[in-house]
Amino acid sequence: MAVWIIRFRGAFPGGYVQNIIFREELNVKKISKWTSLLLAAVMLLAILAGCSSSTDGSNSGSANAGTPAGPSSGAEVKDTLRVAMTSEPPSLSIYDHSSLLSVLMNVQMYNGLTRIDYTTLEPVCDLAESCTVENEVEWTFVLHQGVKFHNGEEMTSADVVASLEYAKSLPAATLYTASMEKIEALDSYTVKITTTEPYAGLLYDLAYYYNFIVPKSLIDQGNDFNANPVGTGPYKLKEWNYGNSITLERHDGYFQADHAAKIPTVIFSIVPEGTSRTIALKAGDVDFVWEVNSADVASLQDSSNVTVAEVPSVEAVILFFNNDKAPFDDANLRNAIAAAINREDIIAAALNGYGTVNYSCIAQGFVESTDTNAIAYDLEAAKAYLAAWGGDPASVELKIICSNETRVAIGTVIQSNLAQLGIPVDVVSMDTAAALNAWKTGDFIATMGSWSPSNALSYAQRFHSDRRQTYAGAINSPELDQLVNRAKGTLDSKERAALIDQIVGTVNSLSPQVTLYQSTWYRAYDEKLDGVLCSATGYVDFCDVYWK
Repeated sequence: MAVWIIRFRGAFPGGYVQNIIFREELNVKKISKWTSLLLAAVMLLAILAGCSSSTDGSNSGSANAGTPAGPSSGAEVKDTLRVAMTSEPPSLSIYDHSSLLSVLMNVQMYNGLTRIDYTTLEPVCDLAESCTVENEVEWTFVLHQGVKFHNGEEMTSADVVASLEYAKSLPAATLYTASMEKIEALDSYTVKITTTEPYAGLLYDLAYYYNFIVPKSLIDQGNDFNANPVGTGPYKLKEWNYGNSITLERHDGYFQADHAAKIPTVIFSIVPEGTSRTIALKAGDVDFVWEVNSADVASLQDSSNVTVAEVPSVEAVILFFNNDKAPFDDANLRNAIAAAINREDIIAAALNGYGTVNYSCIAQGFVESTDTNAIAYDLEAAKAYLAAWGGDPASVELKIICSNETRVAIGTVIQSNLAQLGIPVDVVSMDTAAALNAWKTGDFIATMGSWSPSNALSYAQRFHSDRRQTYAGAINSPELDQLVNRAKGTLDSKERAALIDQIVGTVNSLSPQVTLYQSTWYRAYDEKLDGVLCSATGYVDFCDVYWK
């Protein structure tokens, strides 16, 4: 059993220099031989890289050079930031969605024990102030004391235990909670987490939105966190005007002073049509376009009063099959479709050239990224796979759910590609909420989605068969399950990378999903804004944004 001890203490005035000092203190701490291996393999670029960084507000990945401290003295300070979104988040809760838009809202309003650093994509402390390794399996986290929820309650160990136990009760959260066998409050500011075995991904899991911390009192009351999202984050919900906008207001007294919201109010407006978002930004009706339509990138780059951030991402845009439904339960048919889709056509026709070809089931950009057994575009190979399947291609009812205008355009390209195999394709347009519900209930044949975790292990774990109810790319394969379980418990980074290569190679050979491309994100905003930090995983901490 692995034991994690979480301890709450007084506020930490940290800064970058203190981060370095603390890293060195942990590096030289004399612990057992096994712990040294654990420390090197799991934490060297995670807790040791930033566990005492919780007050510096340095979620990096900036579109700018450096991290500005805030507006200069004497500057006119606006009190509102208006952000144009592509569609409405299906939920503001942390418990009932798999939506990038919802997570974007979640990170404004909640915190976890750890968070993902936007530059390194490694876990660092958030509600935790520091972490010390006690022995080969026991960790002590010293956390901020005096942290306040939006409802004014102080966060204590009871809230941490209740939040994590509640997350454990949710089937959809299994991947991110299953390692935590026992969670105990030792006193008001100390929590002990006992894991079933050494687990390389725990710190990433604690940064995942299911494991964000909420008040125990509200859990006990059966609070609807979609209607009443109460966390510890720099912003809190002011108003949700369904179908139109979501307004967040500053959480005064936020525990990280340097990371507190610079702009008091953020209004997220729902503007589905890309050109309309662009026109609104140029006209000054909105200040920030979270997702720029690829057709408008060049014109916005030419606008003198607009800044366009180009963000290489770890997001893979994917065609998911329902692998439990015939005929898509046959790998040869799936491989035929994978080989027949021309990703270059997709990028040219649907994305105006803004994207990167990727044939592998894992995003490129991680240390462990690999294209082992990846099926590239090859029409003759596609025909051979189709022959091996042996069915009538005209009998295949491939209905692809697409949740926005870009994905509809992609679906149209796929429709043209697969016509060469005689496979008919029906492009079905749905809004985000309906598409996610179809995914959730299994009421789909194929759906287009995306996946942008911060690490390769999370990619690998999603293919385990126990994820088939929550992740469309999962597949029933005992071989894969065994490999995933071994990777989860392997603390040596080189050994784990080798296992991930096997997992990815196996998935690529079975095509339970077809990666279409890797996104390049474009965030456009008023040139008078600064402090815009764009993550490769897709998120922006709007609390760091300010008017120059």
